Amino acid sequence: LIKNKFFSDLQEIYGKGGKAELLREALGKGRAKKGMFEGDLIEGELEIGQVSSMMNEVLPAKMILKNIIEEFNQVKQSIKESKFNF
Repeated sequence: LIKNKFFSDLQEIYGKGGKAELLREALGKGRAKKGMFEGDLIEGELEIGQVSSMMNEVLPAKMILKNIIEEFNQVKQSIKESKFNF
């Protein structure tokens, strides 16, 4: 989670033993919707870092963009060469 008010509220609940009813109450207020879809950076749940387990190396931004463009061009070419007409 991003360290916002919601994160602090959860930390406080866990500090008090993480009782299930308190966690349910904190999590059951549409927090994910507030954070991810409505952009509420204070009360919303903002999960970060899910893709970090897929990272094998740290690259400069220039190399990342170069790789994205190359992959795009490869897919674009494979679509042109496919038997299907879109």
